[in-house]
Amino acid sequence: MHRILQRRKIRKLRFVWAAMAVFALVLALCSALFTIWTWRQTRDLSVSFSTLQESLEQVNTQRREIVQLILEKREILQGRRLKRDAVQGKGKSGLKKVASHFEITKNSFQNVGEEGFIRGWVEEALNMSKAVTYKADTGTFKVERNGVYFLYCQVHFNENQSQYVKLEVSVTGGPSLQCIEGYGTTPSSGSHMFHFLKPCQVSGLLRLSKGAELRAKTAPNLILKNNGKHYFGLFKIN
Repeated sequence: MHRILQRRKIRKLRFVWAAMAVFALVLALCSALFTIWTWRQTRDLSVSFSTLQESLEQVNTQRREIVQLILEKREILQGRRLKRDAVQGKGKSGLKKVASHFEITKNSFQNVGEEGFIRGWVEEALNMSKAVTYKADTGTFKVERNGVYFLYCQVHFNENQSQYVKLEVSVTGGPSLQCIEGYGTTPSSGSHMFHFLKPCQVSGLLRLSKGAELRAKTAPNLILKNNGKHYFGLFKIN
């Protein structure tokens, strides 16, 4: 009886061990299948990621090419527009730059008359269209073209009597640019041996019409320096 019970226990143990072995085998098989499935999924994801990267690189390349084409097209259009504007501007005005410059030399110097008009201007040659023509007998400048001009003028006085010097550039029947400078008249007030040399200058923007006349004027009792730096000029900006 005791042997029979032992045999039954041995059979049960064998069955339990066999079942556990089968379960372990099934678990190992399932693990292997899961590992294979996971590897395939990872490989597919890797392939998909690589494909996505290649697609993004292609898109970026195409985007850069499109941007480059747009920039090149814009540069071509801007170049054509600038060329067209230059041709049109030249066609309208004949020359793009309009300016005149005058100076008073030692040979052309004239004393200021009773009316105070400054004469003796000599035109400097410029490689551009003239802004004004000068009438030597009246000391007037006649404007050649309508437009906005930047005008400048400077004269030097050799004045040891008056406490001030004055310069005015006026448009007949229009605006004027004025300068009044105050100075001392005694040698002690001068900072150097040429303290009687007194400059006065004006500059500014003026809208001038064709045919308008300009004049440079000072007070009739003031004396210009015969070898000073005197100049008058203007150039068209619009």
